[in-house]
Parts: sequence; C-alpha cells; structure tokens
Amino acid sequence: MIVIENVDYIGITVSDMDNAISFYSDLFDFEVVERVSNTDEAYIRVGDILLKLVEVKDFKAPENLKNNICFYIDEEDFDDALDELQEKNITIVHGPENIRKGRLVVFTDPDGNKIELRYPRFSL
Repeated sequence: MIVIENVDYIGITVSDMDNAISFYSDLFDFEVVERVSNTDEAYIRVGDILLKLVEVKDFKAPENLKNNICFYIDEEDFDDALDELQEKNITIVHGPENIRKGRLVVFTDPDGNKIELRYPRFSL
C-alpha cells in the first residue's frame, strides 16, 4: 500500500497561460509561484492550495466532463461570490443550489474547467 500524506498540487489544462493566470488571480487572488522556463507550465498558489497550469493550445474541456475542483468558502461569503460571478459574466453551469445545511454553485473557467464553490465542507 502507498501511504499518501497530502495533495501536493492539482493540475489543470488551459489553452492560454496568461488568460488562465489572470482568471485565477482576479477571481481567487492566486499568485504565480513559478512559470517553469522552457515549458508550458506554471504554478499558482492561494493559501495552502497549489495549482499547476499546463498550457495546451486550443484546449477546451468537453461539456460532458464531470471533473471539477471544489473550493470551500465561508457561508457569509457565498452570496458575495455569486454576485462577483455575475458581475464578471462567468458562466454558471449548475446552481446555486441548497445542499445539506449549505449551498453550492458550479461554474467554468475560460477553458471550460468546472469549479465548485460550496459550504459547508464535504465530510463523511
């Protein structure tokens, strides 16, 4: 058995590195940790969350793709987040919807990658 300690990073395919960095920075305050020279990769971070962006020209996530990244946000911030998504004309693909004592919304980044915002945290 392989013992996993934690998630190191989450990899996301994007079609335009500068556009992706701008999207994640403007919406979530991610900061560039490193743009790997001589590659199409960059690492961005907010808090303890590290994303690896990998640029593939002309990439577009299939609409029927069920993968997503889920970010937990505070209940008090949920309505403000919805307002910001609307102000920035970001495509909501599901929700907002009420869930077990909370809410969630799913939207896409510029390449169709799905992002979920929710509260409370998912727990088993």
